[in-house]
Amino acid sequence: MPIETILPDATTTANPAWSGAIHTALSTDDNTRTTCSTVGESFVVSFGNLTASNISSINSITFSVIGHAGIVRGVTAVCTFSLLNSSDSSYGLNENKNFTDATINTTQAGTTRTTSDGSTAWTESDVNGLRMSVKFASITNPSADMNLDFLKIDVDYNAPPAAPTEYNSTTNNIHLLSGNINVISGNVFIE
Repeated sequence: MPIETILPDATTTANPAWSGAIHTALSTDDNTRTTCSTVGESFVVSFGNLTASNISSINSITFSVIGHAGIVRGVTAVCTFSLLNSSDSSYGLNENKNFTDATINTTQAGTTRTTSDGSTAWTESDVNGLRMSVKFASITNPSADMNLDFLKIDVDYNAPPAAPTEYNSTTNNIHLLSGNINVISGNVFIE
């Protein structure tokens, strides 16, 4: 089952309490961070569309994040991650992640979600419309900051089955019912 990663492509609800171009900072794991020092502040980012053209169904989605509490030893900060649809309505799939000074290079994965509402499988349209609200929920030392470096969603999907073929052993012919044949090496004889 192939997995495609989608990354933040826009900040749909910006918040000046979070530094910089939020979605740009979160779309690469390169130590470019968005930082916030005020508990309770949030933002919303959207994610790019799936690029695979051969998706027959979606098995699950899993978000992952890298971040840390500002360099103050022993501090724990908490962010709440909430999956939203393209209209910013919550799927009710909220999850808290804890960050410390030691999580600076640690990828934390969220819960793998197989449905959008507990019973309905994700669709390509659902995934292409995904947004995420991120709220700085708490910190044990108010002199520290919350820093987020990377955010992604991994989409596990099924590709459609390969195009069927029929082989006629009497005439030694292969009949391709649909699709294309690419010959990488060898010979093709047409008689």
